[in-house]
Amino acid sequence: MNKLHALRKHLIDAVPELKRGPEKLLTFVQDGTIAFARGQHLSHEYRVDAQLVVTDYSGSLDTLMIPLLQWLSRYQPDLEPDEAIRLEAEILSNQSWDLALTVRLTERVVALVDCDAGTINAEHRMPAYPIEACPALSWQLHVKAPGDDDYRLASEWESPTDGG
Repeated sequence: MNKLHALRKHLIDAVPELKRGPEKLLTFVQDGTIAFARGQHLSHEYRVDAQLVVTDYSGSLDTLMIPLLQWLSRYQPDLEPDEAIRLEAEILSNQSWDLALTVRLTERVVALVDCDAGTINAEHRMPAYPIEACPALSWQLHVKAPGDDDYRLASEWESPTDGG
């Protein structure tokens, strides 16, 4: 799934702890279906529950969640907001935890059949939906925890691009 690879790359680029240790991010397809129309038309759509597991994570949940929400807003805006992400966590210590985030991803494949030539051209489409009229291409996440006097820089990343 191209979309899952693109999401993984975005999170590794955006989350400092994952940038330092990309092996901490495990990705799985929990469950999935393929939707298609009967007949000669071979276009279809993958629909999968992608699970992102972050092991031994000691960063702020916001540092992970905000880049994830930004990417989903751009590439999967049709998700039901109240059901978009499922979260599970195992507390390992006072400083770290394992997180499992599950999100529904869809990826459309347009398959053009040329019966005369005997060819099928399949194109995976990952359209980007404009989030808003915000021109910023680089982002900084500043977090203020309870009891803190000021915000602190928690993460920096580039906006998701049309390539994911």
